[in-house]
Amino acid sequence: MRARRAALEVEDQDAAAMAVTARLSRIGVLRDARYVAGYRATRGEVDIDAAMALMITTGTSVTVPRVVGEYLEFVPWDLEGVTISGSFGIPEPVDGTPKPLLSHDVVLTPLVAFDSLGHRLGQGGGFYDRALAPRSGATPVVIGVAHAFQEIEAVPIESWDAPLDAVVTEEGITEFRPGCLEPAI
Repeated sequence: MRARRAALEVEDQDAAAMAVTARLSRIGVLRDARYVAGYRATRGEVDIDAAMALMITTGTSVTVPRVVGEYLEFVPWDLEGVTISGSFGIPEPVDGTPKPLLSHDVVLTPLVAFDSLGHRLGQGGGFYDRALAPRSGATPVVIGVAHAFQEIEAVPIESWDAPLDAVVTEEGITEFRPGCLEPAI
């Protein structure tokens, strides 16, 4: 799956990013969010920089992960911010005070594969699972972002795996927890 994702032509990547950005812009819980955790795309992941920039223009605070040892800390991001190539070659902000992931309204997470039950296969390091492990209740809403071809029949799961509430691809939006994408009343 990683190889297929990384082998996508630039035009296909750009088309997927534009379609996903359009779909994300229509999600109520994202429009109302004060804090959204995003990510910086690498190795064929769907690029959500335009979606995150759009959120910032509407007053949402956006953070992205920075790897610290075996953990992720989420620091403020914007298009003009200074980044360095961090762990795994992913662009990470240099400055910024970390914001606890569980205090975000929404988390947009990349993935390698997902299934129809909302199970997510990450890169294998367990970073997002550790960051979301103390999660209880319905927040933050965890939305996977992927190419449609990344859906597989069944993802192997472990007790520590953090499930998705929804997934957004270039072809559509799927809710695994009905109503999770609607804004709070």
